[in-house]
Amino acid sequence: MTGIPPQGTIDAIAMQRAALALAVFLQRHPILFIVMVVALIAGAVPGVTSIRTSTDFDMFVGRDTWTYRDYERYKQVFGDEPILILIKGDVEYIVSRQNLQLMVELEKELDSDPRFIGMMSPATYLAPLLAYPPEQYYAALMGVLYTSEGSINPQLSGVIPKPGNVLIHLTPAGGTSQEEIIHVQQEVEERMALIVTPGMETFVSSDAEVLEALSQEIGQSLAILLGLAIVIMVVLLVLLFRVRWRLLSLIMVLVACLWTFGLMGYAGISLSMATMAVVPILIGLGIDYSLQFHSRYQEELRRESSVPAAIIRSMAAISPGVGVAFGATAVGFLTLLMSRVPMVKDFGIVLTLGIFLSYLTALFFLNSILALRDRKARLEDLKAESTEASHREERVLGAIARRLVGHPIPILIVAVGVFLAGAVLDHRLDVVTEWERLMPQDITALEELREVRKVVGYSGELHFMVEGEDVLQPEVVRWMQDYAEQQRELHPELKAVASPAAVVSGYTGGTIPDSEAEIRSILDSVPNVVRQMVVNDAGTVAVITFPMQQLPLKEVGDVLESMEADLQPPAVVTVSATGNFVMGTEIMDAIVGARLPMILAGVGGVFLGLFLIYRRWQRVVFALIPMALVIGWSSLAMFAFDIAINPLTAIMSAIIVGIGTEFAVLLLERYHEEKEAGSGPRQAMVTACSSLGRAIVTSALTTLGGFACLVGSDFVMIQDFGRVTVIDVALCLVSVMIVLPPLVVWFDEWRLRKASSRRSDSGTSVTEDDAAMLVGDDEA
Repeated sequence: MTGIPPQGTIDAIAMQRAALALAVFLQRHPILFIVMVVALIAGAVPGVTSIRTSTDFDMFVGRDTWTYRDYERYKQVFGDEPILILIKGDVEYIVSRQNLQLMVELEKELDSDPRFIGMMSPATYLAPLLAYPPEQYYAALMGVLYTSEGSINPQLSGVIPKPGNVLIHLTPAGGTSQEEIIHVQQEVEERMALIVTPGMETFVSSDAEVLEALSQEIGQSLAILLGLAIVIMVVLLVLLFRVRWRLLSLIMVLVACLWTFGLMGYAGISLSMATMAVVPILIGLGIDYSLQFHSRYQEELRRESSVPAAIIRSMAAISPGVGVAFGATAVGFLTLLMSRVPMVKDFGIVLTLGIFLSYLTALFFLNSILALRDRKARLEDLKAESTEASHREERVLGAIARRLVGHPIPILIVAVGVFLAGAVLDHRLDVVTEWERLMPQDITALEELREVRKVVGYSGELHFMVEGEDVLQPEVVRWMQDYAEQQRELHPELKAVASPAAVVSGYTGGTIPDSEAEIRSILDSVPNVVRQMVVNDAGTVAVITFPMQQLPLKEVGDVLESMEADLQPPAVVTVSATGNFVMGTEIMDAIVGARLPMILAGVGGVFLGLFLIYRRWQRVVFALIPMALVIGWSSLAMFAFDIAINPLTAIMSAIIVGIGTEFAVLLLERYHEEKEAGSGPRQAMVTACSSLGRAIVTSALTTLGGFACLVGSDFVMIQDFGRVTVIDVALCLVSVMIVLPPLVVWFDEWRLRKASSRRSDSGTSVTEDDAAMLVGDDEA
């Protein structure tokens, strides 16, 4: 067996000794590693089955934020966002004596259900009519239901917003899980079905139902597309990766996926909209490690005198470099922990864990199988097969590299020009964070939501929680009235207002009494469910609620910022904005606003990590160049193809850092290995591009093929994520295989000429071997 060359400027002795010892042990005991892997696979299954899916808001906003704490306090007093059930049909029939009795019974049941604060329906206002004898009920109903002009009584507008429409409000208690809300909602819908006759329709507006439908649809869509992606990757591996057992790399990454989700289950990490996307990313990226090991083994078979020698040589030569590439990728992914969104943090953790397990699986499981498979095979047959399989691909890649290394300046000018164009256009990218725009438009939950909005005239509510020792003091209630009137004049998108002041003024003709006792008396006279919507029993917490028309979250944020700036409450109370709209703007800012800081943190983290390993800034800079270029190129591509920034495409920027750096580190490791073996810069780069490039290109193309399936999704969010991933992986391949090689060679040859000039001035000569060792040997 030939000697193992030191790996560039890494601590060669320590890492090579460890890699060599591991390689020797593995080729002697491959069955031991295979048995261990099988046992771990069996152990992962219970963890996978224990994973739960979560769409709760704590997946979007951290529990330690003021926004989340305010919302939790609000929900403890006033409950969660209401579920609206709309029944379209003959109002007089819907509120008939029999149906009204049904609603009264349902209200009583929900009053005793700890999962709900209450229910507001026509029975809330019309229940006293049940005291009339049956023969007098209809006449009494007509007197209450209509005004003298024949229109619907405006006091019933909350439950009969328009002729032919009846609205039922269900208010879940704070702390009720999304699953429980949906369960009770379904029970109420079944009860309401007893009222509905042919020709009538029922629609439901529920944030919980929309999020649940979104999560289920994403899961089903990803499952289908993932199956198709695997099929495409199989075809590409068969066509491109011409080695024995060419699908082995795909099996390795699937095992890593199983382990990853097993550990997810044991750790209690929920399956969210973000963590669902880990599987396609992990399969696409994690396969690279197995391809690198398998390809290097095939290459060493052509050189070595035995299969064990080829296993040992390939593992010892490549495992440190692949380990460094994994480390750089992990640093890029771990920058997602900077996000304020819990599900994005989970995404970063799970993805990092997944690629680590992909590396371990490739290192131990794949090499064990290769060692066991070829132990008794004839070496001559293996050599012939390996030479035939790789010769054409390596020759093509070598020819391309040989042409590129002679033209660094034109390539650099084009690369930097495209980067600058992308950097300029980045701020013009559209931002879409509204779930409704990111999901298929024919989902039943979304269609029902829109139908309810047509009737009620708004899409959500802004809440301003007022807290103090006594929020029913006349000066406080009067401030609520003045503030509401002011804001409705400034912001026509605010369609109504609900507050203690609105309830009181509705009974007094628009004025607020000077007596607190009178204010409390009026509030005590209204139905309990109505009073509970605006103030608690102790009078220490009240809420001003503004129903709001449908707006993009960016515009909602602008309105909210303006309204908060106008808050000047009496000194005896404090006011805080809360509710789903507020949470939505927080999520948008946390996901999209953190995009640039995460990119910068990723670049800085990778730079620091590589510098600690290499101790030479030139080596680190060249490893980062492809990733830095792709960040700008990606923005230009997104602008050109009209791809918006959404919750998934936003985090792709951090993933670019990992992908681009991994490819670059692997190429540079092989380049320096060839230089240290005696090749000059140009020949070393040609060899690196032809040998290692084969695995990189295969990995990139299989990843592209897999992610291309996502483009066919009905989900705009998944579709755009697939498009961005395909574009970014392709750009990473271009930057590493086309831009990086000529730049590295140009820099090395410039340093060679500089060193030669210095030696000529001093009267000494520079040898070929001296020149080959120049790169990476400068001072740190």
